[in-house]
Parts: sequence; structure tokens; C-alpha cells
Amino acid sequence: MYQKRVALDIGVEYELRTQHKYPEIYARLTNLGRTVTNRLDLDLAHRIGFASATTYTDMDGNTIDISVGDTLALASSVHTLRGSSTTFRNVLANNPRLSKGALEAIERLAVEETYNQFGELMTEMPFDILWTTADPNTVNTAREYLQSSADVEGSNSGVKNVYLSKYRHVVLPKIATTAAGAPNTDKRYYWGIASSRFSTFHLGIWEEPHLKTPETTDAAEDFSTDTVQFGARGGYGIVIVSASWVKISYGDGSA
Repeated sequence: MYQKRVALDIGVEYELRTQHKYPEIYARLTNLGRTVTNRLDLDLAHRIGFASATTYTDMDGNTIDISVGDTLALASSVHTLRGSSTTFRNVLANNPRLSKGALEAIERLAVEETYNQFGELMTEMPFDILWTTADPNTVNTAREYLQSSADVEGSNSGVKNVYLSKYRHVVLPKIATTAAGAPNTDKRYYWGIASSRFSTFHLGIWEEPHLKTPETTDAAEDFSTDTVQFGARGGYGIVIVSASWVKISYGDGSA
């Protein structure tokens, strides 16, 4: 598990406090209060956004190990098992964008390439989540498939939509970002399915996100400038043990 502690301080100047700049003070403290949770959200999303790699360099310049238990990247075509020589893939061949045919292909991948550590097919693993980025076309396509009462690609409106309520659609907007959190259009079409029951994506919180205020810490006011310090703190760890519970397509048509 990779552990991290996030810390950021800001100063509220004497002039802001004495010249009725309360809206600006409020905005600063509100943004500060979101710092830890925003960074946590970004770090979690990067586990999928950088799924093809075993490491990435975060916005602080740190090299983050994001390999799974078999030391491979989360998305791989040669995942190994501890008790068998069998290998499996969890990245969809040719990485198509979300469509009816692609969804059926990734379901077939789930049926044929989901094993336990002894090389036995795990037929009991339910894939109940369809996840996408926030790309409007992909999101709308997912909603059409999951919410339409009839087959959205059928000419007969009376044909039942077999995907109606089959999955819970989860939108993960920060997947399509760079390590610094800026938009990355190369990742806009990422999508996949996952099993919430068998997920091995673990988050451990060892220091709840919180604010340090002048009431909770000593020497919060600078003696020479009268600037009052506020801080945001939080600590957490992230690890993905195995990759069998998630199937991924990059949506870019790559082999």
C-alpha cells in the first residue's frame, strides 16, 4: 500500500481580517478545506487513468508504484496467478469505444477471462458497475443503454433493452487527467465494467481530512506580520491487490 500525507498551509493577512474582506477569507478557507479530499480523489482516479503503467510521477514529482499483486500494471493482457500457470487479460482487445458491440465484447471478456488464483473460472463474480469518464458522448451512450425501455439500436421499438438497469453507471471525471490534474484528451474515452462485491481496490484513511485552525494550534499568528495561519491535513493509503474484478477499454482503437 502506498501511503501519503497531504499538508497545505495558507495565511490570512491582517488587512483581510480588519478591512472586512470576509468573502475572500471565506473563499480561501473553503478551497483549503477541499484540498485533501480533492487530492485523494485525483490519486484514486489515477489508479485507473494510468492503468497501463506500473508507476507514474505525481504532481509533486514522486514516483508512485501502482502495480497490482502480480507486479504488473492494473490493465494487462498477461496477468499471472499464484497457484496456476494460466494467464489472463483484463484489457479489451482493440480497445473500442463504448457501444453495444463493445459492451458485449467486454462482457465476454468477463465471462472467459475471470479466474481465481488456482486458474478456475470465477463464474460467480457479478459485474454490476459500468464506469466511464465524463466525456459527454460516452456518458450519454451509457445512459441510453441503461435507461431506455427498448433496444436503442433496434428498428422495432417493442424489442426489450436487455441492459435496462443491468449496471450502475459510475462517472469518474478525473480519470481523463494528467498527473497534475489537467485535462488529458487521450484518456477521454476510457470505460469498463467492474464488480463492486469482488473489488480489491482498497483505500485506508489513517488521518481524516481536517483543518488546523488558530484555536487548535499554538503560534498560529506570525509575530512580525500578524498573518494567521490555517492548514489542511490528511493521510491515506491506496492499493489494488488483484485485477480480475475490473475490465478496461481505452476507447482509442489501439491493439
